[in-house]
Amino acid sequence: LARLLDFAYTGRVGGLGPDIAERLLRAADLLQFPAVKEACGAWLARQLEPANALDMQDFAEAFACPALAAAAHRFVLRHVGELGAQLERLPLARLLSYLRDDGLCVPKEEAAFQLALRWVRADPAARAPLLPQLLAHVRLPFVRRFYLLAHVEGEPLVARCPPCLRLLREARDFQAARLDRHDHGPCARMRPRPSTGLAEILVLVGGCDRDCDELVTVDCYNPRTGHWRYLAEFPEHLGGGYSVAALGNDIYVTGGSDGSRLYDCVWRYNSSVNEWTEVSPMLKAREYHSSTVLDGLLYVIASDSTERYDHSLDSWEALQPMLYPMDNCSTTACRGKLFAIGSLAGKETMVMQCYDPDSDLWSLVNCGHLPPWSFAPKTVTLSGLMYFIRDDSAEVDVYNPVKNEWDKIPAMLQVHVGGSVAVLGGKLYVSGGYDNTFELSDVLEAYDPETRVWSVAGRLPEPTFWHGSVSIFRQFMPETTQEDEGIALDNTINLSRQRPELREQNLNELH
Repeated sequence: LARLLDFAYTGRVGGLGPDIAERLLRAADLLQFPAVKEACGAWLARQLEPANALDMQDFAEAFACPALAAAAHRFVLRHVGELGAQLERLPLARLLSYLRDDGLCVPKEEAAFQLALRWVRADPAARAPLLPQLLAHVRLPFVRRFYLLAHVEGEPLVARCPPCLRLLREARDFQAARLDRHDHGPCARMRPRPSTGLAEILVLVGGCDRDCDELVTVDCYNPRTGHWRYLAEFPEHLGGGYSVAALGNDIYVTGGSDGSRLYDCVWRYNSSVNEWTEVSPMLKAREYHSSTVLDGLLYVIASDSTERYDHSLDSWEALQPMLYPMDNCSTTACRGKLFAIGSLAGKETMVMQCYDPDSDLWSLVNCGHLPPWSFAPKTVTLSGLMYFIRDDSAEVDVYNPVKNEWDKIPAMLQVHVGGSVAVLGGKLYVSGGYDNTFELSDVLEAYDPETRVWSVAGRLPEPTFWHGSVSIFRQFMPETTQEDEGIALDNTINLSRQRPELREQNLNELH
């Protein structure tokens, strides 16, 4: 009380220590001295350490000190590996609050699984039924495959729990590219933690520059940092009319031509080693086709033929062609089927066709009024909806296959004639192409379906058109605070557009 009286006369609080600060905060809370309470909370926040952080968060929440509680929460997230057995006494709600937080600093997601498992093993009789709630916030899709099989699937507490096995199956399907993360609603399990160094990136392949020279560069954009980096260049002349698709974390470039000869070749970018290799050629050479992935298989669709690639067998299989040949069609996988939209060959009549992989049959989709004709449409799937972008308009149409209805979203900030579209982090990213003034653009704009707003996300390394774009996950240096400098992961890329002399040096280190 004497200190509160001193504060009332002098406006100062001095001589604080751990016990004094806590007692003074209690008294300030009781007698409604908010400034003293805030000052004590700020002082206690500076005294946080692994031995007291959990108790400090309890104390802060009990006395309604949100700033101190938030500071203690962040401290626990950053130093979770140093807390050891203290975590075993946490109530379920508190542990869940740590596991679901993007800021949980673990070098690999396996550490989050071990944290959940350790808590359950501390009282298995009472806590085993709670394991599904914990695993729902462990990002199992990003647990390394060997660990997933040896330690997660082999854990008796998991093996005896059907809900846990469903989460395990989801993770295995994700890693085998049988689960399309873009076809589902937003889910934190499909998003890696920044501390692991894994990031979802946008990759641009090829295209043409201002002089219409063909590019063999491959650039990646990390939306967390806003930085562009080089990846391994395409090893050969790309030509034109090729298609680009992502299968898991690898990228496939199919077909194309040099203006006189069609290509049947297929190139695969292996993201784990930053390297391009040639795989089995397509059954038929083709250009100006479309490629997409469904259930872990790569589909290539042209006006007169369809074929499918199994990467585990490195082999192609011929499938039924579309019912009606289409020029420059665009395809996307949505809700277990393939959809192709484009104009009938030689006409300006837009149609949509659907392929069912179970029956190997195409059907015409009677979906009412289709968007206007477009020479080179772009279609992608996000959260179970198909977004249709024309190359001559800023308007964007959306198709809901469940309701069989078309809708519109707000128009893009500009047109992207010859641009490219991809899905990344639950948003649409449209890049490059020619803008409304017929100038080649370097604009990268993004659409957030939650806010229904388009915004400029960044700029391309150079104005580009007729390029391909996809998203994959790739390892970078982990995002850490100063306290976390000890974390380091392998397979890092750190190439700068502003320092091209580093490019060859770093690429050689990656090969």
